[in-house]
Formats: sequence, structure tokens, C-alpha cells
Amino acid sequence: DSLSREGLLFNRHEAGKAAKIFIDAEVDAVFAPHVNFGTEDAVAKLAKDVGKPFLLWGPRDEAPLKDGSRLRDSQCGLFATSKILSRFGVPFSYIVNSRVDSPVFERGFKTFLAAARAANSFHNARIGQVSTRPGDFYTVIVNEGELLERWGIETVPITLVDIEKAVLDMAKSDKRVNDEVSELKARVTFKDMEEDMIKRVAALKLMLIDWAERENLTAIAFQCWDALQLALGIVPCFVNSELTALGIPVACETDINGALT
Repeated sequence: DSLSREGLLFNRHEAGKAAKIFIDAEVDAVFAPHVNFGTEDAVAKLAKDVGKPFLLWGPRDEAPLKDGSRLRDSQCGLFATSKILSRFGVPFSYIVNSRVDSPVFERGFKTFLAAARAANSFHNARIGQVSTRPGDFYTVIVNEGELLERWGIETVPITLVDIEKAVLDMAKSDKRVNDEVSELKARVTFKDMEEDMIKRVAALKLMLIDWAERENLTAIAFQCWDALQLALGIVPCFVNSELTALGIPVACETDINGALT
């Protein structure tokens, strides 16, 4: 409503104002329904300025009346807007013309939301890198410079020495470790595992959570074979799954690309 009396974007002179509204609101994506022909240059400028995942859709047009007139022309408007978006170099998604209460619209909209979440998490991500890749794993070689230059993705390194010291210190003195051990034992059977090792598992989980929060990490790439076993006597696979369940994806063998995807 702050844009115009109708709350609609009509011309390109208002596109900058509309973009500022979205940018100030820190939106994650933009949906541009074309309920009629639409104003392609205004929509394209808005999409370019906001720079977020962009979705086009219009209702299925009715058949022309007997005199040849039409109530609207959404389909043609979408042709025009999509062409200008391509000219502006703006990637976009499109839902086939459909009714808003149809399965086609629901499926397309949900797919777009999922894709937008993935895209927003990918760009400018921060990936925690635990040690280097194991020597035998050439498949996880990564170009940090390209990740940063093309997509703003940063790697945040930490050594296994740092991990070892933090885990051992926490297992001895952090009161949260005992609480975590009790919580884990309530739902997991640690058969034939020494209490000290269970504490280290709990401490590793807490340490990684603290690190992820402190560094604002999107995901973690962990060298889980086999230096950690030699240093702490535990494997991180269980902890990796625990963090992933908490919304912090963890990839094995310092696989940074794997953590991203």
C-alpha cells in the first residue's frame, strides 16, 4: 500500500521504490503474479535490484468472448516479462498458468520455496572446515578462491589439534557435557563403550555446536578418517548425524562441496 493506492507495481518509475521495500524487509524471495498483461520493464527492474529468487505466475486466461474481446491477457504478459528478465540476466522460476487452488499451482509454489531456501543458503555460505582432506580422497578437492569469488562462499578452518584440546577440556570441566550424556543415553544404547568415550562424544557435539554458532556456519566439512580416532579414540559419524538433525549439515572427509550440496 505504501507504493500506490492499489498496492500494485504499474511502471518502472516505481520499481526502485518497490525494490527498497523488499530489500528493507530482507525478503528471501519475490513472487510476481501477473493477474493481467503486466508491465515487463518494471518487473524486470524490480527483480534485478532485489537480487533474490524470483517467481512468475499468472492465472489461466478464459476463452475470448463471442465478440472476440478478452477479460485479461496474463499469458502474453508472462511471455513479455520472462523475455525481459532474460535480457536483464535475471534467473527466474515459472509456474504454468493455472488456478491458484489447483494442484499445479500448489506443487509449483512449494517447489519454488524449497529452491529459494537452497539458493539463499548457498550464496554467501560459511563452511566450517575441520582439518585438510585425507590424502586418498582426491574427489573432494575444492577451489576456495572460486567459491569465494563466484558465490561469496567462505571456508572457516579449524585444526584437529584445536578440536582435540577443546573436546578434552570440555569433557573435564564443562557441566553441559554430563547433561548431554544423560540426554543421549535416554535414546541411544552405548553398548561396550567406556564412560570417558561417551563424554568425549558429547563434548565433541557441544564443541561443534558452539563453533558453528560463534562463526555463523552454514555447514561443516569434517575430516573423520582417521586422525580423530587416533587423537580422541572416537569416530564423529554419530555426532555428524546429531548436528545434521539440528540443521547444521556435516559432510565427511572435509568434503566442502558435499557440505554445500
